[in-house]
Amino acid sequence: MRNVIEKVVASRDLSVLKDEHANKWVALSPDYKILLAVGENLSAVLEKAKSTDKKVVIKVLPNLGYAPAVV
Repeated sequence: MRNVIEKVVASRDLSVLKDEHANKWVALSPDYKILLAVGENLSAVLEKAKSTDKKVVIKVLPNLGYAPAVV
């Protein structure tokens, strides 16, 4: 049996996200402090934020949090 080491990951401060972002895709700065783009689908957000090399792209879920996307 292998020893498993678990680390607690601190939750991100997502205060930049508002109710109007629910059910939409957003691009955030790597520190999650700046909203770079908002769109109805992933391709629209990637197009709007294409000038920014490093970004975090997530789909905002209503009342549940967010779902990250690897881009």
